[in-house]
Amino acid sequence: MEGYAALLKRAREKLPQVQVSTDRFQVPEPDVMVDGRNTVIRNLQEVATVLRREPEHVIGYLARELGCPGVLDLPRGVLKSKLSKDAIAQRLREYTEKYVICSECKRPDTHLSKEGRFTLLVCEACGAQRPVTVRRVVTSEKPRAIVVVGEVYRLTIEDVGRKGDGVAKKEGFVIFVTGATQRGSTVNAKITKVLGTNAYAVLQP
Repeated sequence: MEGYAALLKRAREKLPQVQVSTDRFQVPEPDVMVDGRNTVIRNLQEVATVLRREPEHVIGYLARELGCPGVLDLPRGVLKSKLSKDAIAQRLREYTEKYVICSECKRPDTHLSKEGRFTLLVCEACGAQRPVTVRRVVTSEKPRAIVVVGEVYRLTIEDVGRKGDGVAKKEGFVIFVTGATQRGSTVNAKITKVLGTNAYAVLQP
């Protein structure tokens, strides 16, 4: 009759091997652009999709860790501060370790599950569970209206910039209107470019 050790060894040999390598799992590098005082992550939705997490959760973590408001403008995310790509990439790596990678088998096949007051990271590969802290972050609201390139809007010039362009505002956007030099005037302006929450326009008849 086989001893206990031999039986245990044979049973272990029949178990499927746990894949501990994460080589197949590649988080996209953040595509970062600084726009004035804001930092735009142009591929935030792609990053969130690869991580299998909600974009709101990802931008909320980045905003909290980097100490600034964050908003969604899908597929982009906007952080209300000037930040480097390296700083954002580092926080995304930390997010992945905390909220995505299983601490037991090191695989990314996980999901977040709410159990009473606690949120658990549940591994779909090995079944391991561990609690994670999910803190609610209050973020700025996304502008309610989108300024569209090619559209003409009726705007009131509130100020004139240093370069002589008129400055107008519309639903959270700052619009610079070339040729509008009279403060307080109302003009028709055609949008030529949109960068974050800034837009550029030219006068129309």
